[in-house]
Amino acid sequence: MALTGKVSTAKERIETIDESNKTITYIAFDGDIEKDYKVFKVIFQVAEKDDGSGTVKWTIEYEKINENIEPPYGYLDCYTKITKDVDAHLLKA
Repeated sequence: MALTGKVSTAKERIETIDESNKTITYIAFDGDIEKDYKVFKVIFQVAEKDDGSGTVKWTIEYEKINENIEPPYGYLDCYTKITKDVDAHLLKA
């Protein structure tokens, strides 16, 4: 995972898949993520529109190790890039 020019490492696992709500929840752990956060969840939800298109909503739930830790803004940039890459790939298909 690249964060504004910095490489960050972590493991992830799927916590839940909710097909009816088109939601997947991931837990990130180990590596660099545990240096700053006790809990780090990423929730990915797809909402279909009537015209056949859709939108993606990313939610990051986190608990900082202490109050001096910054919010995970770099991860927001990373997920924005991932979304754009997936969108470009789907448009080619």
